[in-house]
Amino acid sequence: MSGTGNQDSLKDAASPSDLGRRKFMLAAGWGVVGVTLAGSTYAPYKFMFPPILYEPPTVFKIGHVTEYGLGVDERWKLKGRFWVVRNMRGIYNMISICRHLGCTPNWFPDQKRFRCPCHGSIYDVHGNVRGGPAPRTLWRGQITKDPVDGALVVNTVVRLDPNPAQTPQGLWVKEKVKEVKPFWIEHSPPPGASCSSNRLLC
Repeated sequence: MSGTGNQDSLKDAASPSDLGRRKFMLAAGWGVVGVTLAGSTYAPYKFMFPPILYEPPTVFKIGHVTEYGLGVDERWKLKGRFWVVRNMRGIYNMISICRHLGCTPNWFPDQKRFRCPCHGSIYDVHGNVRGGPAPRTLWRGQITKDPVDGALVVNTVVRLDPNPAQTPQGLWVKEKVKEVKPFWIEHSPPPGASCSSNRLLC
């Protein structure tokens, strides 16, 4: 009897493989519970903290006209992607995006030209195409005055893009076409300024 009882007790005892299987099933069960709980908490989290797409700014308050001298000012070229240009009649801005494939041209003051480093497009101080593959003149962005403090405000989304005329010098748009509100602000020249340094600014 005792021998038979021992055999029965051995049969009832769990084998190592049975114990491993039970542990696996228990771990799998808790894993399912964990995934379920995580999923149930993720949805409220996404609702409370939705993903935000941060777009670069397109409106810039750039100071007063008197802070800009005659010629091309590059202080906003990288931050705002535009240049501020002041001539003898007023002030405007041009978007620093090449009209060929969107590279950023560089201003060469000794040559009085913007040159694109990617494919060689050349623009003058007014944005007219003087060489290279660019099919259009440079955009001009909206420029207005803040009604409260009179500071200049540039909006790079609102752009002037007149149809250029083909001339022997390149693609050309007359200044009287571009010197219109809200893309140009009439203003007297800086004290002591003259056209001798750059006749294109007259």
